[in-house]
Amino acid sequence: MRFSIITLGCKVNAYESQFYAKQLKEAGWEEDNETFDVVLINSCAVTNTAASKSRQMLHKAKRNNPNAYSVLIGCYAQVLSEEEKKAFDVDLIIGAKHKKEIVDILLEHMRSNQKDDLSEDLAEPFAFESMPIDQFESKHRAFLKVQDGCNQFCSYCIIPYARGRERSLSSQEVIAIAKDLEEKGHIEIVLTGIHTGRYYDEKEKLDLAGLLKKLLENTGEQVKYRISSIEITEVSDELIDLMKKDPRLLHHLHIPIQSGCDRTLKRMNRPYTVAEFEERLSLLRSKIPDLSISTDVICGFKQESEEEFQETLKTLERLRFSFLHVFPYSIRKGTAAEKMKGDVHGAIVKERVNTLLRLSDRLRKIDMERFDTLEVLLESKKGNEMHGYTNQYHPVIIKNDSLHQGRIYTPYTTIKDNVYIVE
Repeated sequence: MRFSIITLGCKVNAYESQFYAKQLKEAGWEEDNETFDVVLINSCAVTNTAASKSRQMLHKAKRNNPNAYSVLIGCYAQVLSEEEKKAFDVDLIIGAKHKKEIVDILLEHMRSNQKDDLSEDLAEPFAFESMPIDQFESKHRAFLKVQDGCNQFCSYCIIPYARGRERSLSSQEVIAIAKDLEEKGHIEIVLTGIHTGRYYDEKEKLDLAGLLKKLLENTGEQVKYRISSIEITEVSDELIDLMKKDPRLLHHLHIPIQSGCDRTLKRMNRPYTVAEFEERLSLLRSKIPDLSISTDVICGFKQESEEEFQETLKTLERLRFSFLHVFPYSIRKGTAAEKMKGDVHGAIVKERVNTLLRLSDRLRKIDMERFDTLEVLLESKKGNEMHGYTNQYHPVIIKNDSLHQGRIYTPYTTIKDNVYIVE
């Protein structure tokens, strides 16, 4: 059997696609993106645009391989209306549950040759589905999914409906997977999830800081840890103290702010004000001076006036983020924001996005210039160069292909196009 996986959306989706591929290969299947018997569309529902792209990818795959068995899996599959399900020419729908059983489910349903919908109501809490991966392409950086789901219900976001309530992998299993990753040669582990900072092991009464402490105690000195993303309300005193104390927790945090204007944040139903966000950032930087902090910003949210945008712009400059991920707001059916009035014209949104991207370039250069010597994880060889990222998650190119992949310390020669260049 030959399979193809098309992945849309976030890093968690990318992680889950790697798990599906691993499971299918272990069952004797081969990956073939040209001629395949089964196609899995790992879908995204964050915006209507993402949902539309999921549909396009499915239709394209069916056109190229009309006899292939088709599976729509993930967030968009979970939130499809009954009308949308009927309109889809898809053989199998899998929502937020049963992902771990992908091989058995495929074999069973392909034999019966019947269309089926395995998406279920997510109103009730359900257990975390463990999806361990023990080998990653980069060989040195690995991802470990420790959390899923969200309870926050931001007004623009469909994720709580697409992935269900918060749930976490047991700390014992997290540690076991981390040890396995270490044995396979991975020296940097990125803890990831939909709401990673909300990790909590009910049985052991461990939050994210407690989990990291256990990981540091149970893996070797060469293994370092990174948090994929965390909300400002989840950056606890214990986590700050642990990052300050142990250099194996890398000094970069990605903390979404989404807007730098309190009025916009209130419409977004975000659980903080700009002043509260700024106060926590100040504490972080006072404790860990070499910490770099990047962020997410949604541009052109409902009713965002020019005054509000300028306020956001000033806030982002003042808070000195290391770089910005900028997202133009896109309406998502089923969210509270869908019913709000005050759409911002597309041309204005595009102009504001470009303004924020230019700001991001300036902020990254300013942050990069703070450092003289780089701690770099070299991950790949491209031509005569080695590529990687620093402790603070800035890109590096080393013009020396004789180096081995892994962690090195080096001064840089120059910064070009917001990349450290080491001659």
